[in-house]
Amino acid sequence: MGRIQYTAWLAEQAFSALRYYWPVTVALLAGVVATLALKSPLRSSQFRSRHLLIFSPLAVTLLILIWGAVMEHPSTSQSVAPSWPSYVVLALLIVQVLVSIWVIWAMKGYRWFSAFTVALEQWFGLASAFVAAASVTGDWL
Repeated sequence: MGRIQYTAWLAEQAFSALRYYWPVTVALLAGVVATLALKSPLRSSQFRSRHLLIFSPLAVTLLILIWGAVMEHPSTSQSVAPSWPSYVVLALLIVQVLVSIWVIWAMKGYRWFSAFTVALEQWFGLASAFVAAASVTGDWL
């Protein structure tokens, strides 16, 4: 399996975690839909292209998944996986949290919408970090 296919497979595994813990996913989606219905930045005359930065935490999630694919440690390997790749996954997750906080701060007037949206993105990022950490350590559940 190539690196691109493996990255897609890791993303699929992360989506499976979102489906498995569906009550949390549904609650976050309901929050996004409710806040979008109440005050949507897309329908506003004040809409700016900077509001699209709300999706920037997903770029960090993509980096986490790519890192998990590039630094894969095969579970069939007899050697012990190095620990430093898992620290990079953790560092990227912390970067994603910081980017999310910045996005909420930058979305003045739409902070409830941005809070629910980045919370959903963080939920997917957490699942992605979990599968990427399993990939770089070779320890799958």
